[in-house]
Amino acid sequence: MGAVLIAALLFMLPASLDRSGKDTGQDKVAGENAAENEQQEDDAVPDAVIFCASDYQAEPGWDAPSANLSAILDAAVSGINGFIMCGDYTNDARLYDYQLSPDESISEIRGIVRDKAPDVSEDSMIFIQGNHDAMTDEISSSGLHEFDDYLVYVLNTQNDFPWKQGKTAGALSKVKASSEALGACLTELADRGETRPVIIAGHVPLHFTARTSSRHTTGDNMYSSLVFDVVNEAGKDLDIIYLFGHNHSKGWDCYMGGSSVMRKAGDSVLIPELNETSVTTDKYTEETLTFTYMNAGYTGYYMNCGPEELNKGTWKEYDAADTALTGTVIEIYGDRVEISRYAADGLHDLSSAGEADPYNGGIDAGLIDESRYGREIKSPQIIKRHAGTN
Repeated sequence: MGAVLIAALLFMLPASLDRSGKDTGQDKVAGENAAENEQQEDDAVPDAVIFCASDYQAEPGWDAPSANLSAILDAAVSGINGFIMCGDYTNDARLYDYQLSPDESISEIRGIVRDKAPDVSEDSMIFIQGNHDAMTDEISSSGLHEFDDYLVYVLNTQNDFPWKQGKTAGALSKVKASSEALGACLTELADRGETRPVIIAGHVPLHFTARTSSRHTTGDNMYSSLVFDVVNEAGKDLDIIYLFGHNHSKGWDCYMGGSSVMRKAGDSVLIPELNETSVTTDKYTEETLTFTYMNAGYTGYYMNCGPEELNKGTWKEYDAADTALTGTVIEIYGDRVEISRYAADGLHDLSSAGEADPYNGGIDAGLIDESRYGREIKSPQIIKRHAGTN
C-alpha cells in the first residue's frame, strides 16, 4: 500500500520537476515561450500610425485638394493617430513668398482628418510652413515636438530653411542658424540614448535638382548641405526620417522618381555643393545616406509643366511616368518602422524609377547622369530600428 501511495505522489509531481525534486527547465521554457508570444503580439500592433502629406494646393484642371486628401485617407490603413502636413496650403502664381494665410485650408484639413481618421487628436496634427504660407498660429512652431512613441522636428520655411536660398538676402545665415539648432537637438537626443524615431519635417528638399542650378536662377536649396551634414551624422545613432514637399511641378524630381521619391539608408543622394558667393550652383556631391529620405506625398497637384501649358491643354506633352497624388503612412513598432505610400486607388510605390525631365526638352539634361537616377521601391518598406523599445 505504501509503495502504491508513493508512486501516485510521484506521478502527481509538477512536470517541471523530476522525481528528485529538481527543475527540469520546462517551466523556464514555457515562460520564455509565453514572453516571446507576448512580444510577437506587441510587435503585430503598431505603437503609432502617422499619415504624412504635402502641398495642399488647388490648381485648375485637377480635383479639389480636399477630395484628393479624403480619397487618399480612405485608401490608407486604419488606426492613424498622428498627422503631418509639409507646407503650401494655398496657391497663387503671383503671391508665393509667405504672403497667403493658410488658416482656411488648415481648418478644412483638420475637418477631413477628424472625419477620416478620428483617432488623430488636435494636438497631434503638425503643420509646416511652405513658401506660399504666411506664418500664423495654425503653423506649428519650429523645433522639437515630442509624442509618446515618436518625435517631430519642424523646419519652417521662412526662418529655418527658405526657398530661393541663393537669391534671398539673409538666407545663408538663417540656414546656418537652423542647422546648428537642429544639430544641437539631435546630438542631445543621441547623448541621452533616445530610441523614439525622429521625423524631420520641412517643405524644401535637400537634394540637388535643376531648381538648384543656373537653369532656375534662384539657387532654391543652395545651402542644404548644412542641414544634410548634421542629419546624416545623427543618423548613425538615431532612427531618422526626413520628409519634404515643394517639387510638385515642372518635373524637378523626375530623376528621383517624379511624384514618388524615396531613398533609404545606404543609398546615395546628390547634395548641392555649398557656394557662398554665387546665386546658383551646377555642382553637387554624391553622399551616402544614414537615414530615410522621402517626399511626404502631394495632395493638390503634380505636373511636369508650367501653368501656361496646363491652360493650353498641352501638358500631356510633358507627362512623366509617375504623377500620382499620394500620402505616406509611417507605422512605428517596437523593433521596426514600416513605411507605405497610398494613392486614392490603394498602395503605391514609395519611389518610382527615375527618368529624364520631359519638360521643354529636359530641364535637367546634362546636369544629372542616368547612373544616378532613382530606382523603383515598393510599399511597404521595413526599417529596423537602432534599438528596440517597449
